[in-house]
Amino acid sequence: MISLSSVVLALLIGSQAVKGALLTDPTKIGNDYDFVVVGAGIGGSVVANRLSENPAWKVLLIEAGINNAGLEDISIPFFAPSDSPNEIWTWNYTTVPQKGLLGRTLTYQRGKILGGTSSINYMMFTRGSSDFWDNIANWTGDSSWGWKNIYNYFIKLETFTPPADGHDTTGQYDPSVHGTSGPLAVSLPGAANELSPFIFQTQQNEASHWPFILDANSGNQLGLGWLQATINGSTRASAATAYLAPQYISRPNLDVLIEQQVTKVLFNTKVKGAPQATGVTFASGPKGKVYTVKAKKEVILSGGSIGSTHLLLLSGIGDKNALKKVGVSSIFNNAEVGSNLIDHPCITNHWVANTTNSLDLLRENSTALADAIANYDATGKGRLVDTVSPAMGLFRFPDNSDFIKSNPGVKTASGPKAAEYEFLWIDGWGSFLPVPGPSGFYLTLSQVILSPSSRGSITLNSASPWTFPTIDTAFLETEYDLAISRAAFKDARRFMNDKAWVGYNLGEAFDQNAFQTDAQIDTYLRNNTTPIYHMTSTNRIQSHKGGDGVVDNTLKVVGVSGLRVVDNSVFPFIIEGHPEATIYALAERASDYIKATWA
Repeated sequence: MISLSSVVLALLIGSQAVKGALLTDPTKIGNDYDFVVVGAGIGGSVVANRLSENPAWKVLLIEAGINNAGLEDISIPFFAPSDSPNEIWTWNYTTVPQKGLLGRTLTYQRGKILGGTSSINYMMFTRGSSDFWDNIANWTGDSSWGWKNIYNYFIKLETFTPPADGHDTTGQYDPSVHGTSGPLAVSLPGAANELSPFIFQTQQNEASHWPFILDANSGNQLGLGWLQATINGSTRASAATAYLAPQYISRPNLDVLIEQQVTKVLFNTKVKGAPQATGVTFASGPKGKVYTVKAKKEVILSGGSIGSTHLLLLSGIGDKNALKKVGVSSIFNNAEVGSNLIDHPCITNHWVANTTNSLDLLRENSTALADAIANYDATGKGRLVDTVSPAMGLFRFPDNSDFIKSNPGVKTASGPKAAEYEFLWIDGWGSFLPVPGPSGFYLTLSQVILSPSSRGSITLNSASPWTFPTIDTAFLETEYDLAISRAAFKDARRFMNDKAWVGYNLGEAFDQNAFQTDAQIDTYLRNNTTPIYHMTSTNRIQSHKGGDGVVDNTLKVVGVSGLRVVDNSVFPFIIEGHPEATIYALAERASDYIKATWA
């Protein structure tokens, strides 16, 4: 890992470079804007960019976190697993004790930085299946949320970029389904990975069980294929580097204010009809001066499933009885706010590797890491240019599998093209648990349950915006979630016991090899399941029937006017994959909705 001193130096350089429309001083902004956008993650960055394309509109984007510029720990893809927790650029939330995880509490990380979580995530780019998007269209009664229309936004937002090593990518993706002129770079792995031959040989050995897929972003996601990630050559491509690049952030009608946290949405309750959002208050901290800024047209919340939900509740939109208990006056009574929380339970399974050259070498050997950094700095190539896995497997359990036979009628995925579980491979010891890895050389197969049935919640602890809300992910609280996690665990063992791994895989690591019976496996799962930080649906779009959500099909908050939510919290279902790509498309679609409203 790059030294702390280098990070501090980068911060100093970054702060000295701040000028123009990127501000830290609240007294330098205007008094009112057409649009005030809260949160500079994916949703906020896209919306601020697209709305400021109209020179007649003044746009303010407010971000609680720091500038992303100059931070090598953030920009180098290899360091993504070290970008959280407990960094200066992270929100460090904690869940309540989890009933399904034997009372364990979980750390929960979000990006507190320009680009939001896209600046600290693992950069995995999955659009979701056509079934996922068509399911949203059916839910809302709005066909524009269907795959056929949303696909155009994926093409618009993307530039598929050559990998860092420039290798021939024929047969690793389908160029016909990708964009070539959008703001966001997407790429294939840019360095050789010693696991890749074993992974794809296993796929070929059991192609009927784990089929190959040329491109999981084509609408049909099922199969094992090469991972696509938001990497531009050798560096991370985030919402900040893509949508808040210098040519955009320098627009005279776009101001970006960082290191200021929005504390409340303000409403005019005396207007005829629904209360109207008129602006927001914000401050640098609990003891900082509170400022107010007005929005002539709309306030747009893009704080994510935690941040936007917290702000809605603080501003009086939520269950009025629960709000009253903590001293918040109700603006609109809606018990759906903070409900229906969904996240992907994840397990990192480990095997002993017959190698001395896995990424564990860089974790344990400071000289090897220094050499890799020197090579990266000199050439932009080598082992630091990639995220954790060279490949991704998105699978369903066959209808004739033991799992489905034992659990009839339990499928919760969007449709037959949508996956139920995911495999990722790490060339070394990988874990989301806050404990250091052991000495030695390992390989990791992460399993992710993609369509869990458990539902959690976010509620207020206090009327203070500086007190984190209560977060309950409700992991493994249904029999289905436990059963499918157990089945995926057994499938992971099947994958790693394939003959392709003979000589390389020396057997299961100490942390899991003793767990063999179903009861033992369930104990292992409850003790080791972690979030993969894909929380969604806490402010979901209501169905076409109404009364079962927080926003309408155009992402306007129901019950009030002048307020929208544009982030991962509005999806009515969780993506069977990683949410980054879907939020970009959602925000592009939302931007067109907003433009049409005020045309």
